[in-house]
Amino acid sequence: QSLIDEAVKIAAQAEVALLYIALPPFKESEGYDRPDIDLTEQEVALIKAVTAVQPRSVVILNNGSAVAMREWIEGTAAVLEAWMMGQAGGGAIADVLFGKVNPSGRLAETFPLRLSDTPAYLNFPGENGEVRYGEGLFIGYRYYDARQIEVLFPFGYGLSYTTFDYSNLRVSSPTVKGGNSLTVTLDVKNTGAVAGKTVVQVYVHDQAAALVRPVKELKGFAKVALKPGETKTVSIELDARAFAYYNPKFQRWVLESGAFDILVGASAADIRLQTTIQLESDQDLRAELHHFSTLREWVDDAKGGAVLGEALGQMMAEVSMETTDEVPIAQAIEWAKDLPLGVVLAFWGGHLPIPPEDMVDVLLAQLKA
Repeated sequence: QSLIDEAVKIAAQAEVALLYIALPPFKESEGYDRPDIDLTEQEVALIKAVTAVQPRSVVILNNGSAVAMREWIEGTAAVLEAWMMGQAGGGAIADVLFGKVNPSGRLAETFPLRLSDTPAYLNFPGENGEVRYGEGLFIGYRYYDARQIEVLFPFGYGLSYTTFDYSNLRVSSPTVKGGNSLTVTLDVKNTGAVAGKTVVQVYVHDQAAALVRPVKELKGFAKVALKPGETKTVSIELDARAFAYYNPKFQRWVLESGAFDILVGASAADIRLQTTIQLESDQDLRAELHHFSTLREWVDDAKGGAVLGEALGQMMAEVSMETTDEVPIAQAIEWAKDLPLGVVLAFWGGHLPIPPEDMVDVLLAQLKA
């Protein structure tokens, strides 16, 4: 406490206070995982005490990954994330603080508000020598997007001594066929008073995929340097893989036809421009239908959907001619899509000419005809 008191006294008399905060070896080192994302109690007390008397306080962090800041960040004038530095770290920090270099780094990870917000919180460190990667696809910003969780700093975030404006988004074609690529182009202007760099980030959102997908995924980025008032045109190419995902059912990377949103921003949470393109796939994505295939799988299959549609049309015509308290087939389709087709048909067994299981056999035979 005596050292904190001394720091407060010095900071109150200074023009600016620089607080160099590093995680000590007992909090972070090689060979073990951090049990939390907090600074030490003493470091938090130091920051709070100094910023209370000196509003022009800058916290310089030396750490290997995200740390919690919500408890003290509002009192600071700025935070400089310096990460793990080498022998030239001190000079690099001085260049940034004095404006010799305009910082242009962007976060390659999300900074959460608290440890319990993180995707792996419930599964790590595991039990009995096993760790389950329960988050699956939803790591990093994908998880925070899907759960709509507030974060301290989003993926791709970063400030500098200038500001940038994004405008005039256009794409090489409104329709992408087969495995062709797409070029995303926009204009970026430095609207501040000093030269600087920004990182243009392009995310893709699949409006309707057969499997659960992230809200958006980073598919391309470009760093651009601009003088004050200068505007440059930036082009980022997205190849076919930017619109594909691995589907275990087909044991391959698939391209599905449909609408894809192209989102351009300065971070995962700062989307500034948006447009939509149509993808026309040339892949044959028909899966082999069987007795346990769901109604959704039948409907999504081109030939299976046609065969089933004809059969359902006949059934609906018969049901509509009678007075019944049963749920109409058309209304049931949505809630029944993930049930096996035979189970769905069993709800209207009285309207079928043959038992549901045999009806599925008939439909499967029609597919092979």
